[in-house]
Amino acid sequence: MKTTFISTSYISAATRSSLMKVQAELAEAQKEMTTGRFADVGKTLGFQTGQSISLRQEHARLTTITETNSIVSTRLEASQASLATLVSSAESFVGQLLASSIDGANASVLKTQAASGLDGFIDTTNTSLNNAYLFAGVNTDAKPITDYYETPAPANKAAVDAAFLAHFGFTQSDPNVANITAADMTNFLDTTFAAVFDDPAWTTNWSSASDQNVRNRISTNELIETSVNANDQAFRKMAMAYTMIADLGLEGLGDAAYETVVNRAVSVSNEAIYDFSGLQAKLGVAQQRTTDASERMSIQLDILATQVTTLEGVDRNEAAVRVYELLTQMESSYALTARIMGLSILNEI
Repeated sequence: MKTTFISTSYISAATRSSLMKVQAELAEAQKEMTTGRFADVGKTLGFQTGQSISLRQEHARLTTITETNSIVSTRLEASQASLATLVSSAESFVGQLLASSIDGANASVLKTQAASGLDGFIDTTNTSLNNAYLFAGVNTDAKPITDYYETPAPANKAAVDAAFLAHFGFTQSDPNVANITAADMTNFLDTTFAAVFDDPAWTTNWSSASDQNVRNRISTNELIETSVNANDQAFRKMAMAYTMIADLGLEGLGDAAYETVVNRAVSVSNEAIYDFSGLQAKLGVAQQRTTDASERMSIQLDILATQVTTLEGVDRNEAAVRVYELLTQMESSYALTARIMGLSILNEI
């Protein structure tokens, strides 16, 4: 006669096995109650697991692009603010030029104002955000414009001095500047001086920026330019206008040459302001496209999240009920196991 299947040892082992199974089910139920999704998605969904993975990958991709768009928007806003500063300074400079009169004292004031304007122009053009220069094109780690007032004299200052000397045969501080005629000055401004701000002189002596602007993917099918660079004509013209007042010997020129320089500076500054407005409009379009793309992707993300939840989601309330039932079952199993372990044939003798 066998007693194996009615022994306390066998019954205890069977109870422990059942208890371990309940503990595993409880762990899954608690996880589902906490996360709101199946504890084992692959096991539960079966052949639909691939669809769930695809939806999650698309959600992650759109999330990454949306986060990048936030950074792009911040950089565009900073660029617009810098361009607005450049335009405001240029307009103030034009006002100073138009209000000037032809005399030596006023020339010294204008020269000081232009030098300050040039310094501010360079500082603003060299604005950086998160260690990346805004107007350097794809060369975001390179300072776009060389400081004109560095010591020793940098390449751009040396180029202007060399151009003046080559054309007139003397320096800007030489008394002979008083003999420069309006025609001579016009010829200089149109040729030798203008060449200082054209390629290859500009990219050699003034600018380290790249002609290629930064491009960003703002949606799954949109790749746009999200920057402007210091090699644009607006920057060259503004640098030219400030420099011709600040460093062409304005205070020593005769009346006709003086008037020629001031009038040309006004004209070039106005052209630069117009060109800057074009750059602002370009960045404004990029800002709007980035905002629109982010809004569209936000809707897509909501739809994808709903689809994922439909596939993987569980009813938290139902999971909570299962947790309660399994805990009750475990308590009963513990109580039963304790009573079985307390059985002894000696109690019956």
